[in-house]
Amino acid sequence: MQTKDKSFLKKETQLTETPNVIDIRPLMGELNYVDLLHEGETYRLRITKFRKLILTK
Repeated sequence: MQTKDKSFLKKETQLTETPNVIDIRPLMGELNYVDLLHEGETYRLRITKFRKLILTK
């Protein structure tokens, strides 16, 4: 089993840059969802009928 670097989960980690802000409307298009690839796993970020965001694996 591989050990993944989880240093980003520690409270001591300080951000050295301002986090990026991305407008998701161009990403979502007319489908109201986008599939994201993270460490070989696919996740779906979608907008619900109540205009909330849900991220599922």
